[in-house]
Amino acid sequence: MFCFLKRWKIDRALDEGNALAPRTEAHVARCADCRHHHEQQRAVVNRLEQSAAMPTPEASDFLRSRVMNALRGEQSVPLPVRWGIAVWAPVAVVAAIAMVGILQTDPQPGRPPAQPRPNPPVAEAPAKLPAVTLPSMNLQAALQKVPGQIAAPYDRELRNLQSDLKSAGKYLGDIVGYKLASSE
Repeated sequence: MFCFLKRWKIDRALDEGNALAPRTEAHVARCADCRHHHEQQRAVVNRLEQSAAMPTPEASDFLRSRVMNALRGEQSVPLPVRWGIAVWAPVAVVAAIAMVGILQTDPQPGRPPAQPRPNPPVAEAPAKLPAVTLPSMNLQAALQKVPGQIAAPYDRELRNLQSDLKSAGKYLGDIVGYKLASSE
């Protein structure tokens, strides 16, 4: 018989927590293989229900990423390196050397201390700047032109579309022998 269909029905009923259909139950009573399959699947469901009640420990980030990547079939991605002492040591050495170089105040022997240089003189601003005249603008007239400038391309497109529809209607009307669109 079609035991694979009956096994699928057994698995589905157990997964959903329902009883077996009468025809499937009758088949399980007759077929030893399906009866064994039903018993195994019922044992699996019972174990899963029991294990759900038990507390589960949290997996580490490393293990979780390895398992998820294995399920996806990908290579595991290494975890980001934590900034530890080994990474900060060279940074601290470079910072210490820089601080010594900056804070060193002893002049070199045989050299007089450097004298501060005076700032160069700044050019004086002219006493009177030339006047600048800005162009005048009639804001009210400009705002009155805006709707026409915004709507003009759409009006042109609408007129072109109406013209195209009229010519298509005239063409189809000539073919059919019926007036489809007015030429006005």
